[in-house]
Amino acid sequence: MVEPTSDSDESDSWGLDGLLEEQEDSTAGDFSAAVREAVTGAGVGDAASDARIAALAASSAVAGGAGGMVAPEIQATKARPAVAEVKPRRRKSKRMLLGTRRDTGKELAISPTILSRHAAMLGSTGSGKTVMAKALIEEAALAGIPCLILDPQGDLARLALGIDEQDLRDHDGDLKRRARLLDMAEVRLWTPLRSKGLPICIDPFVAPPDGLDAEEAITAWDMVAAGFTGLADYDAEKASGKQVKTYIYEIMVHGTRLELPVGDFQSLAKAVRDPHELFTRLLYPECYYDVEDDEEKVAVPDWDEVMAEHLLPHYEDMLPRNTRNELARRLSAYSSGVNQLLFSNGVPINFDTFIEPVERGKVPLNIIYLNTIQDDAQKQYFVQEIARGLYDWMLTQQPAEGELKLLFFMDEVAPYLPPYPRNPPAKDLIKLIFKQARKYGVACVLATQNVSDVDYKILAQANTTFIGRFTQPQD
Repeated sequence: MVEPTSDSDESDSWGLDGLLEEQEDSTAGDFSAAVREAVTGAGVGDAASDARIAALAASSAVAGGAGGMVAPEIQATKARPAVAEVKPRRRKSKRMLLGTRRDTGKELAISPTILSRHAAMLGSTGSGKTVMAKALIEEAALAGIPCLILDPQGDLARLALGIDEQDLRDHDGDLKRRARLLDMAEVRLWTPLRSKGLPICIDPFVAPPDGLDAEEAITAWDMVAAGFTGLADYDAEKASGKQVKTYIYEIMVHGTRLELPVGDFQSLAKAVRDPHELFTRLLYPECYYDVEDDEEKVAVPDWDEVMAEHLLPHYEDMLPRNTRNELARRLSAYSSGVNQLLFSNGVPINFDTFIEPVERGKVPLNIIYLNTIQDDAQKQYFVQEIARGLYDWMLTQQPAEGELKLLFFMDEVAPYLPPYPRNPPAKDLIKLIFKQARKYGVACVLATQNVSDVDYKILAQANTTFIGRFTQPQD
């Protein structure tokens, strides 16, 4: 096994660079062969199992996207007729085997429903958190629970390499259980900003789902506005940032309601800069038509009339012109150059894609490898948008009756859930998810090596705690 050199080393010393080898012009078979060669060369696993997992990673449920690779078998799956052969359902485990007791040697297992009240994995470096996390995720797959895993350092991405059969034999492992896992798990490695693996991007203009009640809709739109506020480098906790967020909220809510073009950065920037002029032109185009000399031109209504007819606020009173101009400049910067990659390279975040397998009976394990994002602000924003997508998806689900629909696993959460008074973009949203997820059948699990660096209110939401070794008194 190749030992890691640095948490921030994008060359990925775990051998994941080989697993994610860029094959933009290759077929899915060529991609799998390249991965097998790279992984085998790194000395990780046997070639047969590596090829199996590589094929799974290459054939993930991706609908398409700019700059990304779509395996031919995925397109074939999407186009498969309804009369296709139905494969037998795979047997799901009714319990999650976590290990054996030291005192009795008996198996230690839990019911999957225990995780509906959430869990935390705590322990310093080297205490076994990663091993425990992999065991829990593998058992979730065997129990038929799809997983979404935020992996900042690549530790959990190695799930795509499978389990070495010989290593398992040497440790008296369960080979039948390994075979079931390989048969059931559909591993996908999602890679923001990079065309290696399965590229994934953000669509920050996705509106909240239809059919929400008033309170849910306000919360969901507030998340949209908060995302743009942070993206424009305003602190929503400060007075100036709160003004900007409220302004963007009103632009997005009413612009979407009136079907006005606010669905890309350039259009939003124009609306932000001069909303009265733009909205009037869009709502009353007849006032701006050229007319013949003998025709009477339709008068342009003033903003008070526009406000009354379309229930709009007085935007220019909400934010000074110089602030509007600066906000527009910052937003428009994301429509070109390297800044646009986060929003264009790959397929947009879609929770139906995360949940649905390509092959019936398999269980998707979605690993989002965050180390491909080097900028901390962009990484925070990406996590925020993942959380927003999860929250919006939950609101479309019927309340769960004991069944888990998703395991949401966050590794090394300290940068995203720090103690008060720090409040990074994703924190409030993740806290909200922890409070409401159980109702919708979503189990949340977080892991950290620095307990004192995580908000205790979040940790208090975890009903089950896996505790490893600690070396610092404050932990």
